[in-house]
Parts: sequence; C-alpha cells; structure tokens
Amino acid sequence: METRQIVVISGKTCSGKSGLASLLEREFGFAVVCDRRAIDDSEWRLRVAQPDIPDRRHEAKDADQWMLRETQAACEAEKDGRPLVVDHLNTLAQVLQFRQVFGANLVHVHLYASDPTLHGRYAKRIEGEANPLSYGEVNQLKDQAEIQALKDDADVRIYTERSDSNDTLVRVAARLHLYTPPEIRCVDVLIGGQYGSEGKGNIVAYLAREYDVMIRVGGPNAGHTVASSAGPYIYHHLPSGSRDVTGRLLLGPGMTIHLPGLLKEIEECGIGNDRLFIDPRATIIEEEDIGTERGGHLVSTIASTGSGSGAAAARRILSRGKEIRLARDVDELRPYVGTPGNYHGCTSDRLEEAYRSGHSILLEGTQGSGLSIFHGDYPHVTSRDTNVAGCLAEAGISPSRIRKILMVIRPMPIRVGDPDGEDGHTSGTLKHATTFDDIAAFAGLEAQALNTAEKTSTTKRSRRVGWFEWDQFRKACALNAPTDIVLTFADYLKSSNSKARRFEQLDPDTIKFVEELERVSQAPVSLINTRFSRDPHASDLRSLIDRRNWTARSDRR
Repeated sequence: METRQIVVISGKTCSGKSGLASLLEREFGFAVVCDRRAIDDSEWRLRVAQPDIPDRRHEAKDADQWMLRETQAACEAEKDGRPLVVDHLNTLAQVLQFRQVFGANLVHVHLYASDPTLHGRYAKRIEGEANPLSYGEVNQLKDQAEIQALKDDADVRIYTERSDSNDTLVRVAARLHLYTPPEIRCVDVLIGGQYGSEGKGNIVAYLAREYDVMIRVGGPNAGHTVASSAGPYIYHHLPSGSRDVTGRLLLGPGMTIHLPGLLKEIEECGIGNDRLFIDPRATIIEEEDIGTERGGHLVSTIASTGSGSGAAAARRILSRGKEIRLARDVDELRPYVGTPGNYHGCTSDRLEEAYRSGHSILLEGTQGSGLSIFHGDYPHVTSRDTNVAGCLAEAGISPSRIRKILMVIRPMPIRVGDPDGEDGHTSGTLKHATTFDDIAAFAGLEAQALNTAEKTSTTKRSRRVGWFEWDQFRKACALNAPTDIVLTFADYLKSSNSKARRFEQLDPDTIKFVEELERVSQAPVSLINTRFSRDPHASDLRSLIDRRNWTARSDRR
C-alpha cells in the first residue's frame, strides 16, 4: 500500500508551479514528475529511466491518465518512500483520478495570479528568444469552469501575485507539515564559564564523535587546543576535533574569518566541501583590521590578541552601505559557500535540515562568560557576548532548540598575561591572584612544566592565574543556566588526579570540590578532565571521567 506523500500542482502557465516543484525537490527531497522532461535542456526530469514520452502518451487510453501513469511508475521506481510532486495537472478529472489512487496521501495545490501578471512573467521568460510562442499558445488551462473547479477542489490555494517562489514554498511546506516543531530539542551548547582557556577544545573533541553536526561561532582570537592520536592541534576557526570525526561542520554568520588561517586549517585537517558549510554572511577580517588592533591601544592596554576580530565586527557595523567583504565575496570560499545567485543557502537552512532529520548538533562557544562585552568587567572584555544567548544569536539557533548547556570551568581561572611595559595596564581582574609556582606546590606538580604549558593558544603569552572565584562562577551559572558542569584541570587540585579513570579514584578533597560545584550551580558535574596530555607521542590519551547519564547520539535518543 502506497503511503508516501504525493503533491499535485495545478494552475495556469507562469503561476509558479515549476518554481514550487523545484524548491520542494531542492529543500525537502521530493522527486519531481513533470510532463516536460523530454526537452533535452529541461531542468525537470524524473530520475527514472523512461521510454519515449510520445509512445507512453499514446499507450494511455485516456489523456487524463497520462500523469497518473507516470506517477505510478515513479512510485514503483522510488522504493524508499521518497515523496513526489507532480508538475502539473490541468483538469479536475486528473486530480480526482489521483485522489482515487492515492487517497489521503494526496495534497492538491492550486496557484493563480492575475492575467496581466501572468503575461508579464511570461514576457520576461521569453526575452531574447527568436519567434517565441504567445502566452495563449503555451497556456493549457483556459476554460474558466475548469479553473474554478480546480480552485474549489484544492487543499491549498495560493494567490502568487505578491508571493515569490520562496514565499509559496513556505506556505505549502507548512501545510505539508514539513517544518520541525519548536519542541524538537536537538542542540547542545558548550561554553566557557570563566575568562577563556578553560579547556573547551578537548571537551568538544571528546564529545564530537556523538554529534551529526558541529557548529562554531567566534573568530581566530580564540584558539582551542586538542590532543588526539594524530597529534595536538589548535583550532581557530573549525569546530574542535574536526579532523578526527566525520560529522557536518558549520561556520555561522556571526563568525569573523581570517582567510589565510581558515584555508590553512581546512587543508591541514583535510576538510572537503562535502562536510564544511560556511555561511555567506560571515565577516572577513582584513589586514587593516589587524593593523587597527595592533597599532592601537588594545594590545598595549588590555592585552588583546590583536587578531582583528573586534575591528572587523566594528567595521561591519559602522560601514553599512559601504563595501564590506563577506564570505560570499571570496572566491577561495565558494566551494563551501556557493556562488552568486546559487549560494548553498544559509546556516539556518542547514540547521533546518538537521532538525528535520533528527540530527544531534553541538554548538561550540568561544572564550568565556567573564569576557562577555556586556557582562564582563569592561573594558577587559572581548568583542562579543560569550554567553549562551550570544552564541545562539551568532549561530542562528532559537533557544527553544536547546537540549543541554555544558559550562566548562577550571579550578584556577586564568587570564592572559598583563600587557608589556611598566604603565600598570592589566588584562583584567583576578580576585584571588596567585602564581603557577604556588599552584604547583599546592597540587604536587612540577612548577617548570606548569609555567611552560600555561601560555595562550593564539598569542603564546604567559597566563595569569588565580584561585577559584565562587561569586564569578555563580554569576556565570545565572547567565547560562547550565544543565551540566564540566570540570577541567583536576590535576591542578591534586597531581594524583591525573591517574584517575573513575570518579571514586579522585582525591577526596577534589570530590568535595565537585560536590560544592554541584550545590552552587544546581547542576551535575558530568565530565571531569583529569589531565591534558602534552606529549605528542603519548599513546594513552584518556583524560576524562564521563559521569553523564545521557548521550548525544541521534540513533539512541
């Protein structure tokens, strides 16, 4: 018994039938059954080998049965239950035959517009053609009684006078229930809860194997370091762990892109355009943006990375109406963006596909909550909102899509080292400042190794460090409402934690710290990073105690 969805379209020539059929095919995977596929240069062909069309027409006892026969043949060929759209039917008798065969699976869409509009559209279509046929000669639907009968029968009737093909698609897709309802929650967000460098990269890389889609926001001012069997790697643009998994990768419209850096990452990680999609509206960082930051006061007064991300974002705001390069304007990015007039859509389109397919999505945030331009200690902040709400806005994801919020923290928060010079400038406040020597003595670690390792991923500057700030942690919890806390650098609490593979093997004081984190945040500490492997030749890369009671794998949820 046939259960697939069948859409039949009726309407006069140039009412929008073919445009609707094309979009249903492109956006929702419909197969198109079309009466014009015999034309060699036609873009409408059923992807099934068929005998000569005139012969097939002649075989039909009733001309009205022609499209029904073709649709039944398509159903026989398309065994996977793929929905079909029929472009087009001209009589009510044809529609009724379809209803008799396909029953409740059939949806009849009728499109119409005023005659002047239809004639105008046709005139544009035939511009430049030699000896074109007139509109009256190509339009097959002329009988007013037949037109009215089709209008009356239609399940969906759309006046396309003020609707383009995309508007029409939205209205039809809604009637066909093709859009994913907002209660479908399949997005997990991971953000930093302090001042950045919480170890987000390794956590994302560990979780990445469970996700179908990974999306990153931010820019090259944040570097996420990942240890893997292929060796350590620092991601500035691509989602962390991209080279070690096979999921789809998205760079959202809020990204600021340093073109040479991104192209280098793509090449080094072996990422093809079958995996990576870049939103055409992402901002390109120009050399003048880097010069603006490095030549100004930001680097010397607050220890900015000088990557140009903030300057590029500011220029985009201030220069509206002027020429600004976006990802869609860069030839080298066209395999991942598309070409003018044929872009691969936008991030929200790709996310809609993922929602419909029930795919799991991981959004990787940037820097940390305490560096938010709105909620951080201004002016010692970054150029964007680094909390969950800001990350969602940059990615184009609704809050109602969120399933889990993971907030990553370390027991001793860090900031980048103060700017060079003796002018007293600082990179920001650390409430309980200390040194890595003191932490090494506290935890039983080697001081030299700690000081050597604690340099920023992007600028390689030495870091400043402080003892845990409970007040700052609670504010980050209030801003982000995490469902899960991720604790990193547990070996900074006790060196013996680096050997722990299970929760009960952790130092007793560390377990007490975890329990207090859970009380303050009102969320479980689901992942605990016990160490970061700094040996590129290490064979045992296990560093996480996984206490989750959930998985992100779409085939198990």
